[in-house]
Amino acid sequence: MSLTFPSLDFFRALQQQTKDQAAEFERLGYCDTTFGIRVDQELFTIAFEIYECVDVMEGGDPGKLDFVLSAPRELWCEMLASIQESQGADAAHTINSLTHLGDAIKVEYDDPEGHDRFYRFMVTIQAFFDEAQFLDLESN
Repeated sequence: MSLTFPSLDFFRALQQQTKDQAAEFERLGYCDTTFGIRVDQELFTIAFEIYECVDVMEGGDPGKLDFVLSAPRELWCEMLASIQESQGADAAHTINSLTHLGDAIKVEYDDPEGHDRFYRFMVTIQAFFDEAQFLDLESN
């Protein structure tokens, strides 16, 4: 079944991948954060506890999230295309490079501890998105 980005089904499929790839996510270390992904005006909430993604949902209160990664749909789709072509994001399309070089993805946060969690758990967040390489994505 082909998945559309952004959608709750897409994020649920990534969530399932964290369970299917449990050993890989354990190897990365614990990750305790609840954050948002904003695609244009749509917000999705992602919650990690210990080694896996335990919840995904549409919407959420940005003020209660550790941080929100915000970018236009086109940029997210470009990152996902890179992940699918390269079996993981290439150097120009990682969360790290896209939030630091030109601030293509904005990191929004109210509390400095939330901002710290972004940096602390960035590798797991990238691995979460890199699981899109195993998904059948609908290209628009």
